[in-house]
Amino acid sequence: MSFVDYFSGLVSSVEISKGKYLFRQHQGSASLFFVEQGLVKAFYETQDGKEFIKSFIKEGQFIGSLQALVAHQPNSFSVIALENCIVKEISSSQLMESFGSAAHASVWLNEFLLSLAMKKEQREYEFLCLSAEERYLLFCQRDADLVPRLSQLDIARYLGITPVALSRIRRRLSF
Repeated sequence: MSFVDYFSGLVSSVEISKGKYLFRQHQGSASLFFVEQGLVKAFYETQDGKEFIKSFIKEGQFIGSLQALVAHQPNSFSVIALENCIVKEISSSQLMESFGSAAHASVWLNEFLLSLAMKKEQREYEFLCLSAEERYLLFCQRDADLVPRLSQLDIARYLGITPVALSRIRRRLSF
């Protein structure tokens, strides 16, 4: 059963223009978003303005700050639209209420949290155990559909390298 099936009647459809934020780091936004169309990036920004990309979220994927959704804390990261998007939004209060009243919603939550934990574990492994070149090759293989949709700067930031290092890797690999 899909997200919309589980939460039909509770979600609202929202259009987000390219360059607009779904939510910002250090601000409150207690909603979960399902990307129906388009592409967004989730990123951390340091006090001196340096950006670290957490993930790219494309059609059929979810994004939300668990700190904001569950603990009512400010978001620890920002999410911005890289393309014009249509997203489904469900508020934290509606989401939590549905978990308490519908068993199928709790099943969906368990699947979602397990998927999120596995994604985070894989990302940690890649950063700790793979070289920049190996991370780039894996990204190109796993997310080939994203490569033409992203800037080289965003790809480099996602990989944790400089654009110059990415250029050298691409040149070495003849991409």
